[in-house]
Amino acid sequence: MFTNILLASSFGDVLNNAFYEFDMAIFSFFGSMQNGFLTAIAKIFTAMGSTKYVALLAVMGLVLCFFKRTRKVGFALVFAVIIGTLITNIIVKPAVLRIRPYNTLQGEARYWAWYLGAGRLCESDYSFPSGHTTGAFEVATALFLCHFTEKKKGVAWIFPVVAFLTAMSRVYLMVHYATDVIAAIFVGIIAGILGYLLSSVVTKAIRRRKIDDIVDLTRLFKNGISMRAGAIAIGVAWALIFGFSYLTSLDDGGENTIRCAYDREYDCQNEAQVDSKKYPAINGQYYCKIHWKQLNEQFAETGTIEEPAEKQEPFSSSSEPVVNTDFFSFFNDPVILSFRDNFAAAPPVKLICTKGGNDVVVTDQALIQQVFDGLSGVQVGAEAATIKETEVDESVYYTFVMEDESTITLGIEYPYTVFYNGKYYDITNDNGAFSIIPDDYWEGIEPTTADAA
Repeated sequence: MFTNILLASSFGDVLNNAFYEFDMAIFSFFGSMQNGFLTAIAKIFTAMGSTKYVALLAVMGLVLCFFKRTRKVGFALVFAVIIGTLITNIIVKPAVLRIRPYNTLQGEARYWAWYLGAGRLCESDYSFPSGHTTGAFEVATALFLCHFTEKKKGVAWIFPVVAFLTAMSRVYLMVHYATDVIAAIFVGIIAGILGYLLSSVVTKAIRRRKIDDIVDLTRLFKNGISMRAGAIAIGVAWALIFGFSYLTSLDDGGENTIRCAYDREYDCQNEAQVDSKKYPAINGQYYCKIHWKQLNEQFAETGTIEEPAEKQEPFSSSSEPVVNTDFFSFFNDPVILSFRDNFAAAPPVKLICTKGGNDVVVTDQALIQQVFDGLSGVQVGAEAATIKETEVDESVYYTFVMEDESTITLGIEYPYTVFYNGKYYDITNDNGAFSIIPDDYWEGIEPTTADAA
């Protein structure tokens, strides 16, 4: 059993390694446009792929099966949801075992800042493929085919557009890799097509057996049900389903969300299964579905849970997580990273500190080393509020000048805030670097200009 788990897990690792650059590029695209308005819109669309939403649509579809006029749509919805759920949740997710990006990318400063900015949403299962996207596309495809074949093309195209926006919302909210979503789109389309085809077969069989009129609840209404009344009833039902799904999702990722207690190679951010008879607490701790299964067997055999292994640390001691990365690695530039790694072998010959337009040149190697050590200990946290233009006057820049006259410049747009890729980030632990640089470090050194240096 353990061998099978390792084998399956490797598929998720293969995906992570093979598509790392692609997935990070898409995360960067959505992260760069993050703002409160778009986040609110994304949460609206993501609700249209939630388990509650899709399950309730399937129930509505089941009701529609008992009305002659809507029977084909009803069966298409029911079959599509069943097939999509089987493929995604029963077959593929347990086979691939891909861990959620907010667990595997905790060491990526850029990603973690985007994840926090999007509201720290979380799920309780594996990542590949996206269940929300599968649900959105299986429903959209089934409804598209039903309406398109009935020559309602204008209405038909609404469904795939909504499904596409739902898919994009999952990456924008940082809870799925782009590759999770792409795979789920294919699964959802396949499920929707199969659901539609099965619906066609079943409805034709009902007509052939001449029970079409018998199994029709319209007969219970004295004057029947007009097209308009039926459309209004379906619209109201959909609005109630969406409203319930959306309102119950508003607290997702909030401070009331209890997260998995798993803390081995990473601090699991999945939602814990609290007060669940199927997943009871283990040794007083609550875990998500996947880690409960992993640890329950160990606890049953040994009566203990092993101590955490070395892991990434994205959190401070406070309740709010911060990015645990130093100032140099936050500037994810190969040149800067090379500079950091080779500093001891080839230290700079001088340092130019720029503050408020004034430059101070330092050639004292001990002082340069002290500045470097201070900057190396800086930790960058979550995205900060944009700094007003009038406050940028206190920006600080450190330019390390190498022997071949090449330079590396690191800048602080405002004390205790780092500016990077068009955004500001809080400095959560400066190790004293910015409380004494440049004021005390440059005491007794006369200001000059970079040109004069």
